[in-house]
Amino acid sequence: MAYPLDESFDVGIPAGFASNGGAGGITATWNEGAQAVDLVFSHAQNFWRIDAAEVAQDFWFEIDAEVMAVTYSSTCFGFWLWTGSGTYQGHRLIAWAQQWHHSVWDADGNQSELTAHAPASWAVTGVRRTLRIDVKRGVDGIWRYRISENGDVVWEGYKRHYASFRPSIYGYGLTLRVHRVAGGIPSVLPEASLARFRALPVVLGRTQPVPDLAALLRFSHRAFHRLAGTRNHYYAGDHHITGTVKEKDLPEDRPVSRRVLLFDERTYAVVRETWSDPVTGVYRFDRLSEVPRYVVIAYDHKHNFRAVIADNLRAEPMTDAPA
Repeated sequence: MAYPLDESFDVGIPAGFASNGGAGGITATWNEGAQAVDLVFSHAQNFWRIDAAEVAQDFWFEIDAEVMAVTYSSTCFGFWLWTGSGTYQGHRLIAWAQQWHHSVWDADGNQSELTAHAPASWAVTGVRRTLRIDVKRGVDGIWRYRISENGDVVWEGYKRHYASFRPSIYGYGLTLRVHRVAGGIPSVLPEASLARFRALPVVLGRTQPVPDLAALLRFSHRAFHRLAGTRNHYYAGDHHITGTVKEKDLPEDRPVSRRVLLFDERTYAVVRETWSDPVTGVYRFDRLSEVPRYVVIAYDHKHNFRAVIADNLRAEPMTDAPA
């Protein structure tokens, strides 16, 4: 089988179109009245493998579906990107408990790197949605993926692990009515920019810079150009994170100037440091990489309040930053 793929099940389920994957607990029935396929998933890690789609590294895949009944505590369905090797090996990207989740699975069904992402408040019984995933493997072996709901992008991410995938439909403890399945090559994802290396000035090379120092916003060393302090070379990019720091007050909260630190959520490394504006309370970290998730902590140097933390943050594209 090969792309392009576009099946609306008008006259049934085509022979060889799909098969049960994972634990295999799926009953697929053509619903003539709805001209759709009703997939009944047991309480196990099951996915309907789309055999009509090829194993690829750069593709898009979408389903027009709705949850008809649930036997689990909440709706739980989405995509399984299967490598074609082993029973489970691949990536699982699902709307579960009204939030998108991603995890990696090995061939024997062991899960790792489970993370929660964008909200999916629509994921309840009786709501019909067109869900799409765009997938692309970069030259560095890192996967980029994008989830869209009814044409709107809701989540993008990056992961390592594995070389190619076949798309599958995942479900857990529910009946999913699938009205249409489509897919093709290539995805709409852009080519990842390659890392570029430039020779360091001799004077900079003699300083032996280390990540801990380069991570400080206002780090100043006689051999460092100020640019090294304001553009972190370990987290450089064209994205930003902004927010406000305010103190509880009446009739409304009052903006304050407080020390704000930005951390890499995975490594807890300090990426940047700044102070919020005393008039507006706004802080901003520019020129960040879009890949990591970040943590922001605002400290009250007057010791009247405990620190305030915001985690699981994604940097947004910069549109107004100077070159």
